[in-house]
Amino acid sequence: MVQGLAGLEGSFSVDEWRKVTGYLAGLPEHTSSGAVGRMQMWALVNPPADPSGVQLFGRLQHLLRARGSEPSPGGPEGRPAGKRETTRQRALKRTLEKSSEEEARAHMRSRYTTEGTKRTYSSNTVVYREWCEGKGVPPYPTTVRRLETFAGYLLLMDGYKAPSGMISAIVSENARAGWVLDDPAGDVGRILKGLKRESPDPESGEPLGLAQFRVIFGRVRTVGAYQAALQLLGEHFTLLRTSSMQSVRTDQVHVSEGKVKVEWGVSKARGRCSRHLTFERVELVPPLCLPEAPDGVPREVRYCPVAVFTQLKGMAGDKALLCPYVTYPSFREALGGAGKPGILSCLNESRPAGRSRAAFVTHSARIGGCCTLLKAGMDPMQVKKMGDWSADSMVTYYGDKVLRDPDCVEAVRFYNPVSLAHMYTARVRAG
Repeated sequence: MVQGLAGLEGSFSVDEWRKVTGYLAGLPEHTSSGAVGRMQMWALVNPPADPSGVQLFGRLQHLLRARGSEPSPGGPEGRPAGKRETTRQRALKRTLEKSSEEEARAHMRSRYTTEGTKRTYSSNTVVYREWCEGKGVPPYPTTVRRLETFAGYLLLMDGYKAPSGMISAIVSENARAGWVLDDPAGDVGRILKGLKRESPDPESGEPLGLAQFRVIFGRVRTVGAYQAALQLLGEHFTLLRTSSMQSVRTDQVHVSEGKVKVEWGVSKARGRCSRHLTFERVELVPPLCLPEAPDGVPREVRYCPVAVFTQLKGMAGDKALLCPYVTYPSFREALGGAGKPGILSCLNESRPAGRSRAAFVTHSARIGGCCTLLKAGMDPMQVKKMGDWSADSMVTYYGDKVLRDPDCVEAVRFYNPVSLAHMYTARVRAG
């Protein structure tokens, strides 16, 4: 009797049962230990040519699947006879025994928001936490009444540029701490709407696009400024924050003919890079010219991820890190800021009236990359995945920026991988 078929003889005639056992007995034993797996393997290797064989196979598969929901006899705890407990199952059992449910939930909640967003939320809620401690109440769990009171203080202050962002940060931190805000009437939504009413747009950085990079590279006079401009362009292509770009190692950039693969973020559990992007060469874009390039620096740079990361890797040589500026202050000083001359400060010479912050900052490279891809027609969900945003709101915000000011960036599809599905579809249509 073939393993796993006991009790099914009555569903077939004598000739049919002989065919069934013959089909499965012809397979090597190592193909699968279960009857369902052996049936699937047999169907791939030796499908029945006659219609009766096809019907027979379908009937048998249906019976096996229907019986598969019942516990298998003989095995411990419902495990099929002969099946051993795997290493992963034993490790999961140990984790369930030694870790509490609250610890598991806290670990899961920590994955809901990216590290950069966590740091932003934490810094935004410092004043709120101090205010709560002064009143002798814990900051979390918060209440709608407390949020409404704090929002009123923000309006009385009449100087906070983005008060709704402060309340959103408090609500997000409350959820990340594991508390559910009791708001059946939707009062938090009304608070946020009230804060945004008649308030100016938050003074976020303006996007760095192709036109701005032409100005930046035109101001390069030293090797250090050239390296800083390349690093800024790398952030623009990968949509990485400055801190993440500075952590990319030289061996995480793999250059091949016409392509470059950039990796970052090492997963502790798996011991390998958690994220990567593969870029193809961008053609037909005029190069960025350096009219007064220093010695050892090319006179022009192609607006292409493959060209930029190839140059960064070549300049890094045998150094561990790809970027020469591994700290934010040194990178900011090379770009120019806080009244100091630099390749980025030239864009901030004419500040719009009423603006208190510089229009172009280091984060403008990430913003500009997002706006450039959105204007080029890339799917917003793909842009969100590239930028590692945990919510849709940021991509929607930058999409609105492009909609209101279409000339803020030029449309260049610098991230242009072709999937196998698209290639297959193209071949089908061509045929």
